[in-house]
Amino acid sequence: MFPPLKTALIGVVSLMELADTVRDAQDGFEKLGSRISGFQNIFAQYRAQGDIPPVIMRRLDRLSRDFEPISNMIGSKLRRSVVRRTIKAARDVEDVKDAFEKLAVLLENFQLACFLNTERMVGDMAEEVLLAKLHHIQGAGIDGQTEDECMEGTRVDLLDDIGAWSRDPGVARVFWLNGMAGTGKSAIARSVCHKLHEAGTLGASFFCSREIRNDVTRIIPTLAESLARRNTAYRLALLDVLREEPDVGHYTVPRQVEHLLEKPLRDAFGERLLMLTFVVDALDECSSEQAMQSLLSALVPRSRRIPVKFFLTSRPESHIQSQFRSNQPDLHNTLWLHDIEHSIVEADIRLYCTRRLQRIRASHEERELLYRFPPNWPLDRDIEMITKQAGKLFIYAFTALKYIEKRPVQRLLSMGEFDVVPERPLTKPLDDMYSLVLTNALDQDSHTQGEIQTTKQLLAIILVLRESLTVTALGELIGMPTEDIRSMLERLHAVVYTPAQNESGAITTFHASFEDYLTSPARAPETFRINHSDGHEALANACIRIMASDALYFNVSGSRTSYLPNSQQTFAPLSTSLAYSCLHWVHHFIRISNPAPMVALVYLVLRKKILFWLEVLSAKGHARLALGLLHRVLTAKNIVSKTMAGFLRDAKDFVMLGHDAIELSAPHIYLSVLPSLSPSSTIAKTLWPKFRNVPTYDVTGIHRSRGPLLQMSGHAGEVYSVAFSPDGTRVVSGSWDRAVRIWDARTGDLLMGPLEGHHNTVVSVAFSPDGAVVASGSLDGTIRLWNAKKGELMMHSLEGHSDGVRCVAFSPDGAKIISGSMDHTLRLWDAKTGNPLLHAFEGHTGDVNTVMFSRDGRRVVSGSDDETIRLWNVTTGEEVIKPLSGHIEWVRSVAFSPDGTRIVSGSNDDTIRLWDARTGAPIIDPLVGHTDTVLSVAFSPDGTRIASGSADKTVRLWDAATGRPVMQPFEGHGDYVWSVGFSPDGSTVVSGSGDKTIRLWSADIMDTNRSPHVAPSDTALPDGTLSQGSQVQVLVDNKDSAPGTSMKLRKTPSERPQGHSSRVWCVAFTPDATQVVSGSEDKTVSLWNAQTGASVLNPFQGHSGLVKCLAVSPDGSYIASGSADKTIRLWNARTGQQVAGPLSGHDNWVQSLVFSPDGTRVISGSSDGTIRIWDTRTGRPVTKPLEGHSDTVWSVAISPDGTQIVSGSADATLQLWNATTGDRLMEPLKGHKYNVFSVAFSPDGARIVSGSADATVRLWDARTGGTVMEPLRGHTGSVVSVSFSPDGEVIASGSFDTTVRLWNATNGLPVMKPLEGHSDIVRSVAFSPDGTRLVSGSYDNTIRVWGVTPGDSWIGSQGVQGGTIWSAIVSSFRLPAELRPTLSLEADLILTSQPSQSSQTSQADEEPHEMLYFDRESGWIKGPQDELIMWIPKDYWCGVLMPRTKVLIGRYRATLDVGRFVHGNRWMDCYTPNMTSVYL
Repeated sequence: MFPPLKTALIGVVSLMELADTVRDAQDGFEKLGSRISGFQNIFAQYRAQGDIPPVIMRRLDRLSRDFEPISNMIGSKLRRSVVRRTIKAARDVEDVKDAFEKLAVLLENFQLACFLNTERMVGDMAEEVLLAKLHHIQGAGIDGQTEDECMEGTRVDLLDDIGAWSRDPGVARVFWLNGMAGTGKSAIARSVCHKLHEAGTLGASFFCSREIRNDVTRIIPTLAESLARRNTAYRLALLDVLREEPDVGHYTVPRQVEHLLEKPLRDAFGERLLMLTFVVDALDECSSEQAMQSLLSALVPRSRRIPVKFFLTSRPESHIQSQFRSNQPDLHNTLWLHDIEHSIVEADIRLYCTRRLQRIRASHEERELLYRFPPNWPLDRDIEMITKQAGKLFIYAFTALKYIEKRPVQRLLSMGEFDVVPERPLTKPLDDMYSLVLTNALDQDSHTQGEIQTTKQLLAIILVLRESLTVTALGELIGMPTEDIRSMLERLHAVVYTPAQNESGAITTFHASFEDYLTSPARAPETFRINHSDGHEALANACIRIMASDALYFNVSGSRTSYLPNSQQTFAPLSTSLAYSCLHWVHHFIRISNPAPMVALVYLVLRKKILFWLEVLSAKGHARLALGLLHRVLTAKNIVSKTMAGFLRDAKDFVMLGHDAIELSAPHIYLSVLPSLSPSSTIAKTLWPKFRNVPTYDVTGIHRSRGPLLQMSGHAGEVYSVAFSPDGTRVVSGSWDRAVRIWDARTGDLLMGPLEGHHNTVVSVAFSPDGAVVASGSLDGTIRLWNAKKGELMMHSLEGHSDGVRCVAFSPDGAKIISGSMDHTLRLWDAKTGNPLLHAFEGHTGDVNTVMFSRDGRRVVSGSDDETIRLWNVTTGEEVIKPLSGHIEWVRSVAFSPDGTRIVSGSNDDTIRLWDARTGAPIIDPLVGHTDTVLSVAFSPDGTRIASGSADKTVRLWDAATGRPVMQPFEGHGDYVWSVGFSPDGSTVVSGSGDKTIRLWSADIMDTNRSPHVAPSDTALPDGTLSQGSQVQVLVDNKDSAPGTSMKLRKTPSERPQGHSSRVWCVAFTPDATQVVSGSEDKTVSLWNAQTGASVLNPFQGHSGLVKCLAVSPDGSYIASGSADKTIRLWNARTGQQVAGPLSGHDNWVQSLVFSPDGTRVISGSSDGTIRIWDTRTGRPVTKPLEGHSDTVWSVAISPDGTQIVSGSADATLQLWNATTGDRLMEPLKGHKYNVFSVAFSPDGARIVSGSADATVRLWDARTGGTVMEPLRGHTGSVVSVSFSPDGEVIASGSFDTTVRLWNATNGLPVMKPLEGHSDIVRSVAFSPDGTRLVSGSYDNTIRVWGVTPGDSWIGSQGVQGGTIWSAIVSSFRLPAELRPTLSLEADLILTSQPSQSSQTSQADEEPHEMLYFDRESGWIKGPQDELIMWIPKDYWCGVLMPRTKVLIGRYRATLDVGRFVHGNRWMDCYTPNMTSVYL
């Protein structure tokens, strides 16, 4: 026990013994004894006095002092004689009682204090745990900085101004100090911190550093943690936040600002401004520009609501500077450090140099007694010399003094020997300094010529590195020992930073001016000069050497399974040197002055390892860069040979074909993308024999056009407008995502972040003629002008239109902008001021979709929804000639020819027209070829060609003189092509699409003549061998094959499938279910065997327009077809002969047909808005036309008893008619929002089903016209076809979303998963008479017959054509026991899976046919837990037998052989490099 306290307690105990006989004191004794006992228990846990915590020792000391007076009193009583003590004991009772009371209170207080201390320690520990979750950076604050602050006496006025700002409550709360490198910003920040600390107003600080503190996301958490240490109120508020959101330290930067600063500070202090300042130095040192922008964009605007101030420093980097351009001065103060008067900076540098040199002298004299300094060293002239040479750059002074420090007298003297001119340009002092450093580093007296050249090459390498590397990584990359690198860089320590550790930090130059000096002939002498090309050559050789070595090999990523995407794989670590080589070899290679000696090696490496290279990019998350890298090599001048160029084009096609799969999964580069190549690809020829255990395709009829040069992805929505810059180096795009983006046209890379500001879709973009400005028009009704180099908004938005802006264009001189709007007007604007010029150009009666200036700038052409094209005088705003009419639908796009004599237009009528710009007369017949709306047109710069983009997803090139196609369509976009344009040299076409991508296509006809195609199986390749289709194993049904693998080898080429050559618009079963009848855009009607898909008769020909609809008579004898040629034709179903002349009467397309139940009548609906009833025997109308709809009649149906007709129309209504009289039976049925495309009666006639452009299916009561249930929702596009099953229990629907869905007609629930397989709009669906099958016709030119019996095995029911791929994959698909799911079938193929309760469950106990599904959005065949089994390219979808497909009728076929397909954890066996190719 604590000795002083022990002594006092002994006296207390003695007194207790003395007065024990005093009855009145006994209670006090007992209380006191109890407390002493508790007191002893406290100390029993400590073995020695040294074990007692300091805080308790301090309390014990205080307790012992409190005991002293009591102890003294007790001592005086004990010193009496025994007799006196006995006699006076009774009289001392009161004294004793008081003493006991005091003792008890003291001991009780002590125990309470110990308890509270323990509680506080526990609380402190809990708080520390919460604060630790912020993961603050230690040593980031001012206390961790070892560098000097501003030397005393320097920067006085500046520091005073900053101090005054920090104390003034009425100024902006953000102070941004920016300046060029070397101007002393960090020293100022350190001084500010010290002064604020002295004043008690430093909140916290963070000093960013490129090497060690460069993570933006750590700044706010570190500031918060630091302030919490200083301020109790903030600490408590912050802890409240952390208790609710313990991971807030890892939120996005804007949310950190909100939750770690704004909320706790306001909670703690309310609106009251604290006199606290946060200091953050060197923002530009942070690694992520985007994250820094996020920080500043969140912090600066919020600063008004945060009751502290922020002092920030950085270089004036554009991504930082852009956040301080607000026109609101109360948001921030800005000081440009390098703009301070030269005399002030010079005085500070002079003082800095004086004191630093004095310290250098003192240090040397203290350490080296023999080192002699001249008297008065340094001389004033020496100080003045350095001061003048430094100019405004403190970094110069710092570098010079660092150089001088080792040998002060000699080096200062040598510096004075330079011819210094005080008034010379700012860069000259640095040049002189660098020359001095290099003179010593490259001294020929101290180093051999080889050493000097090696050092210069190392410098060249460091200057052109694409990313900073550690010493070890650089050594591995260039094949140089780390000690050699360190030895060379040691001589350059004044200008090149070398980290202390080989494995961490990065080698960098101190200042960017060093590179400028080394590479500028006017600055560095020849001895020191470095050519960038030398560095690039060394690095290109290093990269190719590493890629050619064993470092790059199959499965270099170490993928253990093919089932998981990259994001879930545990990859093997890739060396930094390999990752650098794969990512940057192209950058270095194309910058070599003479690459010829390397070309052969590069070609050899790529031919052998192109897939391994892609694997590295995929595993590292850089697969999206592959296309741009290959494109840069291919387009570099004087590099590639003709043979290598062909290989690179094939490599680009490979990446473009499978870019989604390559980016998602490294193993599927080999398993899925490689097998999907065209047989003519050089990559296929080279690598197929080395990968024999992968799927193989037998492909017929699928043409794969040459892919684009580049693809750019980044927009989050449809790309509605694209344009080249005038120099052809950039592409601008506008999108549904409200953003404008600018891309590098050579690489496909984004040049800057998205240009954001519009509040609605950006539908038009344009470059100014000088390329400096981008104009964007938006559905928010505004036009915005952006700086095309920096991405900054140049002025306020141009407002004047009363509705969305659909189009914008610059005048040829860039002085004006014309815009067209949904308000039906055009407006002219001053491009410099944004002010409107003239009045609105009025005349159009519909949306103005497109505008363009003539070459001389005097006229503007516009196209509108009013189906006209108009020419306007720019000076007056009046029309020049009468409107150009000829299109029968909306005019979507117009363009002047370069010479201004012609106008081209594209329309919703699917045509392109050419007009004389002077007279308005048509020049040639319409250009016909697109199969859907022409959304965009453009002339080539020489006026000889026209590019067009269409809703048919293609880009086409036309001869502007003849109107004929120049080459095959550019195919590849997955959605509408909304915009096209030519590059300034006419060699490239750019397109923007609803698939969210921008693509560049070669307009060189020689390039497209080399387009690859998927050869039929009997096509000979250039080397004389048969195509891969005949070399691979092809699956056919084999009744004798092993269970679960119904396949056998077939050596004969497959028969070429038959099918329509264009879109299939309508399909139906014959009444006996043996045949399928179809009508197509190819103007024919065809009959097919419903079991085999074989053609039954030659196509029925006679219509002069596309066949839009058909019907089969109830007895199957006749087929009726309706066409865009406005006629109906009747055909003998057995002979294919036309029965009688065409049924004519409709004034527009015949959209729908149906036979009456007795077959004596045909009912038709037409775009002319009428319904007609025809006698099938005479071909004459039975009644007058049924009129009542206000727009196109899309669909008609007749009740089973033949008494009622129902019709669906573009007017969004259904109408019921008396089939005999033609009278309307009730008011129109309303409920759909848009076009009603399809209607049908239930077999009992009680209900009507309808499908609409509103993407819903509705059920109606045929007697009352009321709805039967809520709309059936699930489709994501217009529902264009509906049909009841023969028993009335199921409804089928076909949609624009390319799927067929089946619904329970009673409750409206899905019967099974959507039927997926069509790759375009499903235009028509119909049930077989027995209801077990469904036929569908699609815009993908194919017909599919599906097995639709709910609950059956869709693999087992595939029929003659189907099942082999799915059953084979399923049979080889085995999950590990611990991953094996327990499957349950809900609504047929809607699967649910849960972990198996027993690992003993055998695979046979499960239903293997329900283990896979096809993901239509991505093209993946997936397992029950989304395992990646196999990816199928989209152009093969239309030819692959998807689940439940019984028969596929079409000219396209892609038959898969998966007999040797290895996947999962066996996927590595796909690589068979040592196997000899054996062709069947």
